[in-house]
Amino acid sequence: MYKKVKQYGIANGLTVEEKAGLVYGLINGYFVLIQQYPTTDAKHTVYLWAKPGTTQPVPATADYLNQSRSRFQYLQSASYNGSKITAEFQGLGFQWGQKYVPCLDAFLKEVTGYCQSNGLLPCCEGCGTESGLNLYQVDGYGHMLCSSCYSNVAGQIQQNALKKKQQGSGNVIGGIVGALLGSLIGVAAWVLIYQLGYISALGGLVMVICSMKGYELLGGRLNKLGIAITCIVSILMLLFAEYICLSIEIYKVYNDWSSSITFTDAFYSVPYFLNEPEVMGAVVKDLLIGFVLMAVGAFGTIKQTYKENTGTVSTRMVAPVTMSSQNGMNP
Repeated sequence: MYKKVKQYGIANGLTVEEKAGLVYGLINGYFVLIQQYPTTDAKHTVYLWAKPGTTQPVPATADYLNQSRSRFQYLQSASYNGSKITAEFQGLGFQWGQKYVPCLDAFLKEVTGYCQSNGLLPCCEGCGTESGLNLYQVDGYGHMLCSSCYSNVAGQIQQNALKKKQQGSGNVIGGIVGALLGSLIGVAAWVLIYQLGYISALGGLVMVICSMKGYELLGGRLNKLGIAITCIVSILMLLFAEYICLSIEIYKVYNDWSSSITFTDAFYSVPYFLNEPEVMGAVVKDLLIGFVLMAVGAFGTIKQTYKENTGTVSTRMVAPVTMSSQNGMNP
């Protein structure tokens, strides 16, 4: 967890779950959750649960949140669905480390103050009830629900998991062919980026995504085996992409000396050049960087795809929610 957000939570009497990346509790009588992205220190989602009270908020809460983006430097987006406020924060630019938490604090105080002034009532995001609420994590996201709504959510998750298991393994051979064809788009992206002088996680991410989509297109369900196959295909195709990049470099160098050399000549000469320690060292360095960037760029996509296609969704109750009497709830 980002150290300064953790310190902020402790200083304001909020509960900190460092391993889970959560900070939650009451601010101005409203229950808020700050959830850190697992791979980025400087990115958090803020949740606040509240519904309109006896009077309609003026200005409308959604309009208020939209206008807030211009006042808070690191607020990337903010939305309201009638029971839940969701705001995305990300530290960008220079000196964000000094300004990020004060910006987060100012937003939380202002938005909870807005809720107080306009009579918004904390509630279950599912049915709108104001009592018997708990904070849950469902598939890694925060939700404030009553026990009945949570039971419905958990039941739906079980049904989805059962449906996924009943779909079978699909056509593995077709999936492999689809993964190979799809990954060619990733190879093209990798080669193009390389020609611009960069080694980027984007090329690896495109390769993994296209490989998975190709597997699904020709193989059907992307199960555990399918995900493993697409990852292996992506790794092998990254090797192929690097081979092509080296072929292009050889062609460029020798074409300056003799116009008779073709790209095919350069392609078939790659193994000879790989016997040179200097060339092999440069290729190994590129591949190591490429594999690391591919893993970083594609990790979230692979994880989410695995959950979606296997029905594997984690749920847990984080904490019971006790509201302050100052916003109309019983303590």
